[in-house]
Amino acid sequence: MKDLFRILRFAWLRKWLTIGVFLVETALVILNALFPIVIKEIFDLLEKQIRKGDFTFSLNVYLLPLILYLLIVIFSVLFQLWEGYFETKWWYQTRNTVICKVFGHLETLDLSFFERSSTGKIIEKLSSGIDTMQNIMENIIEVLVPQMIYMIFAIIVLFTINIAFGLMIAIGVPIFTFISIKFTKPLNKLQDRVRDYEEKAGSVRVETLSNIRTVKSFATEKRHQAELSNSLKKSLKTTMRRMGMYARMDSVRFSITNGTRVFSIFIGVYWVATGKITFGTLFLVWTYVNGIYNPLWRLSRIYDNTQRDLRSTRRIFEILDKQPEIQDNPEAIKLENVNGELEIKELKFRYKNRNVLNGLNLKIKKGETVAIVGKSGVGKSTLVKLLLRFYDPQEGSITIDGHDIRGVTQKSLRQNIGVVLQDTAIFNDTAFNNIAYANPKASKEDVIRAAKIAHAHEFVNKLPEGYETIVGERGVKLSGGEQQRINIARAVLKNPPILILDEATSHLDSESEKLIQDALWKLIRGRTSIIIAHRLSTIMKADLIVVLDKGKISEIGTHKELVSKKGGIYHKLFEIQSGSYLK
Repeated sequence: MKDLFRILRFAWLRKWLTIGVFLVETALVILNALFPIVIKEIFDLLEKQIRKGDFTFSLNVYLLPLILYLLIVIFSVLFQLWEGYFETKWWYQTRNTVICKVFGHLETLDLSFFERSSTGKIIEKLSSGIDTMQNIMENIIEVLVPQMIYMIFAIIVLFTINIAFGLMIAIGVPIFTFISIKFTKPLNKLQDRVRDYEEKAGSVRVETLSNIRTVKSFATEKRHQAELSNSLKKSLKTTMRRMGMYARMDSVRFSITNGTRVFSIFIGVYWVATGKITFGTLFLVWTYVNGIYNPLWRLSRIYDNTQRDLRSTRRIFEILDKQPEIQDNPEAIKLENVNGELEIKELKFRYKNRNVLNGLNLKIKKGETVAIVGKSGVGKSTLVKLLLRFYDPQEGSITIDGHDIRGVTQKSLRQNIGVVLQDTAIFNDTAFNNIAYANPKASKEDVIRAAKIAHAHEFVNKLPEGYETIVGERGVKLSGGEQQRINIARAVLKNPPILILDEATSHLDSESEKLIQDALWKLIRGRTSIIIAHRLSTIMKADLIVVLDKGKISEIGTHKELVSKKGGIYHKLFEIQSGSYLK
């Protein structure tokens, strides 16, 4: 029930539209309930004439009920038009609010959340959750409450006509409801399994298409097709089991419904024949008995669907309830006028299953370029994540100009740091907008200047539409080196006081690397820079080179100093690489 109320709170965000939808639906239900009463009056007048032997038609006799019938028809048409308008506007505004709220909350979550969660599964959860939320809202506001009003109205009328008709419904409806509720739990368990298989199938589709280059390069299309087919087959098998159980439940409910109908028509015909009730009253009873059970069938399916769909919407609430582990301190200040002096003190960090940094100490002066090298897994990229405060260390601190980064706002921290990561981040947009992502207000001249510094201008100009060319999702129309140069141009345009290059030239061929190195060193000059690289050619000009090993600084010095230390880690790395491109 808690999740149900949370869904209704979303609907209530558009209070007046929600009230409008409810009132229109209720009005339509009441108008539909009045139709049989008017028809009853017409039939009763006709029966009265027949019993008197008067077979002449007089408009005056039927004028009032006919006018009432016509008015009900006119108002029904009007309310149906309003129903479509209110429903469409209400749902789309509510849906847009939900999507923006969930998306906005996702953006606040930590990097660790996305590292633990599959993007395909997140998208599948959101898509299915929002669709089912719509179903639940519509069923409750547009169907459940109005149909309950109809049922109450009809039962009161039946009791007024004769207590036997009222009791017939008063006994049948609770039994029908009990049977529906009894079967709901096992039906929902099967539906949960169906949902799991469908989510797995959805995840396979999204991840396969998102990584289509890798799939094709490894020729693993058949493997992914088999995974998809297997999930869909399990979904179908479980769905058929659920349908079998549903059929058993319906057989019992059909017996209750049809038994009540038979009883009402049998008693009704007998009482008409004996003059206890009129033919119009029999019509009214028959209409209301069907009118009660038809919405009851619909309500039972709504109950079943709501129980089933709550699981999907619950996953949206799980995301909304997820609080970011990294949050701004209530007293956090805005980091401004940054000089770029960095200091790392006794920094310790561990992931759940392993230690990465173990008491790291490092001081970087304003405008100094420090390169960090070491074997894979020693914590180079982790240090970048800590500097950007994607994670917080278990012990120690990082300060910028004497300010602990945990005491400044995350936004201001990241606004003062330019990053070119090993993994390129290209959006399905124009080349111009991908570069201008760092500064959406940048002029065309600024973007072109940044592209020239990153040696991206030449290849961008050769694209079919130049800077206005859509580069494809994740930059699929660009080579790896071209994607990286777009990223470097983006960092140039940002012009931050602190620069981090995490394997910034890793995807470039030797020729492109040489072209870019000069540009990078022009960019680096005058600002505090941290370079992480496996290629030593990228860092040989650094003011200071730090070699990490086992979470600590193993060696520190200039390239010339470190390469002269025979037997050292840096010396060994230099020897390995000097046989290839370090000459």
